[in-house]
Amino acid sequence: MPFEDALWATSAVSSVYLRATAFLFVRMLPLGHRFMPKIACAFVVSLTSWVLSRQRRPRSTTADPNTLRSTVPILLGTYSQRTPLASLTGLLLNTLALLACLDFVYRAHVLHPSHSLAFSRTGYVGPTSAQIVLREPAPHGQLQLSYVDSTRSNQKTVNVPTLTEASDYTATIELTGLAPGTRYFYHTTSAHNGSFVTSPTFLKKFSVISTSCQKPFYPYSPFLHPLAIPGLSHLARHVEAEPPEFVLFLGDFIYSDLPIQVDTLTTRFYRQLYRQVYASPSWTPALRDVPWIHVFDDHELINDYYPEMADGKDMYARAMDPFEHYQRAANPRRADNDTSKTYTHFRRGDASFFILDTRTYRSTPPAKGEGGTGKRTMLGSEQLNELLRWIETEEGWKVVVSSVPMARNWSEGGDEMDSWAGYLDEREVIFRALWHVGGGIIISGDRHEHATVKFPPPPAYPASRTIIEFSTSPLSFFYQPFLREYVSHDETVFSLPQGSSKFGQLTFDSSDERRWAVAFDLVVDGRKTWKYEHVWQRE
Repeated sequence: MPFEDALWATSAVSSVYLRATAFLFVRMLPLGHRFMPKIACAFVVSLTSWVLSRQRRPRSTTADPNTLRSTVPILLGTYSQRTPLASLTGLLLNTLALLACLDFVYRAHVLHPSHSLAFSRTGYVGPTSAQIVLREPAPHGQLQLSYVDSTRSNQKTVNVPTLTEASDYTATIELTGLAPGTRYFYHTTSAHNGSFVTSPTFLKKFSVISTSCQKPFYPYSPFLHPLAIPGLSHLARHVEAEPPEFVLFLGDFIYSDLPIQVDTLTTRFYRQLYRQVYASPSWTPALRDVPWIHVFDDHELINDYYPEMADGKDMYARAMDPFEHYQRAANPRRADNDTSKTYTHFRRGDASFFILDTRTYRSTPPAKGEGGTGKRTMLGSEQLNELLRWIETEEGWKVVVSSVPMARNWSEGGDEMDSWAGYLDEREVIFRALWHVGGGIIISGDRHEHATVKFPPPPAYPASRTIIEFSTSPLSFFYQPFLREYVSHDETVFSLPQGSSKFGQLTFDSSDERRWAVAFDLVVDGRKTWKYEHVWQRE
């Protein structure tokens, strides 16, 4: 009958759509604002079909195995009067698909707020100093941290600042007067312990790991711990085998809005997201011991953040509270000790690193299609002038660290103008300054892909002054499985979108006075996938 046929067709289509979309959401493209309403709607349609089917009296209790409506429901688990078991199975499968989506979104938020998290980790480490981040929510009396070098001959003890709710029970302890090139061990009276190695004063070869973007519980599995971060496990194995000088994490350490925004964007919620990442079972002693330097980007606030967006300035204040306590305070200190600024620079061997802040001072980005030229700023005048002075005065490698890519090759995406593609005039000022002094290296993340891109100098300069960018992410999250947003406008050396875990290792080697080289290794899903060497023939 027409009604039964329509009911069967509706059930079949909604069931197939629900399960396919749910799989796409939890395993491939976790964009909840796009998929969750469709998933919920498909479930309601399939449930309604099932309820209506219970109210119809079947014409026959005998199934004809040669009919489409008898065999397809068995395969799909959809409604059919002639196959009630298949109909019930279909309802169960649809319910499980919906529950998987809800589990993916809400389990960590509801069951693992991580209020009792206690941990320590290593921040920036220089030749004579080190930063240790400590969280202890239930201290008993005055906490102390003791540290000693590898000879175990000269132990020292410092008091830990009072831990209160104002800092979410965190503190950053700076250890000074250390010996260069020495391993130190520390322990606290709250039973935290770890180690770190100070940088040698004479350093001609060292490696750095760069990456960004991570989200616990992805790709989803009901058997996975909801705070597990598979990319951290890949990174841990690499760090244990080839310890770097430090890790540059270039933003999106947390995601306030993906797969969906599960709470209002308060300081309390932002703090919870940091705690949940640090409470992940994927952390290992080796990862906590390696020095980490952190940049923040948009998802520490909200997607494509800029200050003039609605509620932008108040949102910034709420989001920067945990970033300050968990990360910024343990970054390299500014020479002027100005803790209100998140941009800074430091040296390591023959390389100088400038850590940019690409969010705090940026102008409103242009709309897609308007072009990226015009009087806009990504950095603000004060930061830009400091960067230009650094380019002019620093010697050796100039390494600019940006949370968003300077290459404008991700030109087909809707948020193209969120990167430096929306601020091309200011980018040109920076490039001309780097070309003038001999070239430079850019390290960036953000795009959930890898690309190595060159920016050759104008004809007036030799080719040796080429600027090169290594942009690598995510450490542990999705990549776009279908659409390709990457179109090469700047000179592409290599690009790779695939891989839910990517990080790069850059090895700086200035042993040869005339031929300095940077070797880059791309690690995708735990395996070295591509290698490249950039040579700087010094003039």
